[in-house]
Amino acid sequence: MKEEVKGILIRVALCCCPLVPKEIIEGCCQICLSFVPREPQVVVGTDKSFTYDFVFDPCTEQEEVFNKAVAPLIKGIFKGYNATVLAYGQTGSGKTYSMGGAYTAEQENEPTVGIIPRVIQLLFKEIDKKSDFEFTLKVSYLEIYNEEILDLLCPSREKAQINIREDPKEGIKIVGLTEKTVLVALDTVSCLEQGNNSRTVASTAMNSQSSRSHAIFTI
Repeated sequence: MKEEVKGILIRVALCCCPLVPKEIIEGCCQICLSFVPREPQVVVGTDKSFTYDFVFDPCTEQEEVFNKAVAPLIKGIFKGYNATVLAYGQTGSGKTYSMGGAYTAEQENEPTVGIIPRVIQLLFKEIDKKSDFEFTLKVSYLEIYNEEILDLLCPSREKAQINIREDPKEGIKIVGLTEKTVLVALDTVSCLEQGNNSRTVASTAMNSQSSRSHAIFTI
């Protein structure tokens, strides 16, 4: 499903999560997917097959997802490209888990670490290799909840005045959003953790601590 639109290269990865404990306990659900060996293809039921750029079954570790689908994007950043990873799926499908939207420092060496913390570590490793260059990195973190933009790095989120504007030269800009300069990976991870702690969560039928917003972490 690789597609190029106006100079934008889009690749689609399908991550399939296992049954959640609630589904297993109630015994009302069963796995309806099967996977084609060594092919990025999934079969729904018995006869509907779909092919993507990457397909990861429920047993796939986070490290493999990152190495295959995301790590190449970091290499491209140093060639002048922008890179975006977008997680899309229904409530309880594992978006926050996959992206690292609930990351804490205690998880640093666990295999469950998500995409964003892994991006941070690889990004700074690549920077360390390029001693002939000078880098300035800034981080922002926002969430969209109930049609409002909330600044997750602002000490007092209620007072933050954030507006979306369109600049003729720079495109869409978010005015008033906190940007923190980061010097090392630990600074960046701290911003991620701070923002995660400020995200809006609530209980749903699928997840007792569901992220109830869209969130964007930008470096």
